[in-house]
Amino acid sequence: MKKLLILTFGILFMISCTDKKKQEDEKKIESAIQKIDSIENEVKAGIEKLNETTKKLEEQLQKLDSII
Repeated sequence: MKKLLILTFGILFMISCTDKKKQEDEKKIESAIQKIDSIENEVKAGIEKLNETTKKLEEQLQKLDSII
């Protein structure tokens, strides 16, 4: 009877540990996804700024070409 009780508690303990580990892994994954999303947004904003700057430079070059 004692062996059965010890085995039961051991199994329950192992299950509870794996659940905690899964929860920790899920939290890590969620935080990594949030970091990736924020980096993606920053990159998109940077690309938009570069595109605007490029357009302005092209316009200025066209003006210079028309003067020459």
